[in-house]
Amino acid sequence: MPKMNFSNFLSEKFTLSEPKKYFSKFWVYLAAIQLFSCGLLIGIPEVATAQTNRKSFTICSRDLLSVGLSEEEVANACSAALKPKDLSKCVTKIYDNTTEELPVEKILLNCQRVRRVDELGTCVEKINKSVKNTSNEATVLESCRLSLLPKSFSSCVVGLSANVGLSTEKLLATCLNPNQETSEISGDE
Repeated sequence: MPKMNFSNFLSEKFTLSEPKKYFSKFWVYLAAIQLFSCGLLIGIPEVATAQTNRKSFTICSRDLLSVGLSEEEVANACSAALKPKDLSKCVTKIYDNTTEELPVEKILLNCQRVRRVDELGTCVEKINKSVKNTSNEATVLESCRLSLLPKSFSSCVVGLSANVGLSTEKLLATCLNPNQETSEISGDE
């Protein structure tokens, strides 16, 4: 078997003496289209974001004013929110689904302090609808806020309450800290 010299093999197959072959009009045209498309993809979301943000601030201010917050509180809350529409949705969902007179300022504060704003309102709504005892809505709000995954947390509380006869406070504490012993949950030592 003869020895093959790969350097000679490559130089024979891919000579650089014909640059027109590699830089034809077709390839240059294709590269230009690719660069233009990437430029559009970078520029278009900024315009769309600016329009949705304006709308989001309008929705946020309208919704927060409807639940009784002052204009100054609304302006401060909406302007500080990363997702103003989600903030107002959280506040209105909790406000509409609580029977206890929770101050709307406390609801707003909790919605501002949570990582998953969109899930907090849903968490409080699900738990309040499934639990018969409405005297602990402030505890439900605080527990949903403390949970890292409010949607999963509400599923845990609602699911357990269907078959387990524990009080709402114990269910909230158990779902928040599943490995904690019962004596630590109730405060007994």
